[in-house]
Amino acid sequence: MTAAAPLSADPVRYAYPAGRPLPQIPPRLKAEAQDFEAMVMSQMISPMFEGLKSDGPFDGGAGESAFRGFLIQEFGKSIAARGGIGLSDMLIRSLLVTEEPAHGL
Repeated sequence: MTAAAPLSADPVRYAYPAGRPLPQIPPRLKAEAQDFEAMVMSQMISPMFEGLKSDGPFDGGAGESAFRGFLIQEFGKSIAARGGIGLSDMLIRSLLVTEEPAHGL
């Protein structure tokens, strides 16, 4: 008989302990998780740009204001592509737990 995980236990750590490697990650799942992390990062950094003025003599003017959202979105994609804050990895691990049975059960 195998021991069941306590209700308060992290299901990811129970299903995939430190010594057990993750199964093959589908490329689409990885891409979608990275896209989600990019969106979250864009939302996190967008307040940093809200107070910037773009009407000075050496600023971008109306064009800068119009395209700032695209720039922030690309910053988020760049951050996520370089590892981000680990949100995409956490999402992947959590989703893999829901589709595969835990070891020993």
